[in-house]
Amino acid sequence: MKKLLLISILAITCMFTAISNGKQLNVYETHQTEVTLQDKPLSEIKKLINGRWELVTGQNSRELNEFEKTFIEFKGDDYVWIEDGVAEKGKLNWRKAPAGNGNEVYIMDAFYAEFPSYPISVKGDTLFIQDCTATAYKYTLVRK
Repeated sequence: MKKLLLISILAITCMFTAISNGKQLNVYETHQTEVTLQDKPLSEIKKLINGRWELVTGQNSRELNEFEKTFIEFKGDDYVWIEDGVAEKGKLNWRKAPAGNGNEVYIMDAFYAEFPSYPISVKGDTLFIQDCTATAYKYTLVRK
């Protein structure tokens, strides 16, 4: 009980010290709040997904597919798909369109032009992307 009280006091002291030193605590980093991307402007979406991500899984209600050595690098309107060390460049071709769930979202052609997808959210170092196909795969990517 004393340890828990001491840890709590120490955490509060650190928080107030950071605030008094003019530093703002970033709630996104400290609590890894999930940031929904469907309602964000395109410029903010691009900024949040920019970088290199490892594709980990793709799943729907019936299937789970795991990926190995597959990466995607988002760079504004461009992307690089890297699979087994082979890199293929492409254009994201962003556009606002219905997502099929009643919402309009920014859709991109990151995986295949005929099967577009859209970023759903970012939570810590994890990005979630939904495809717009009949199989409705939700992809999980981890920042690298």
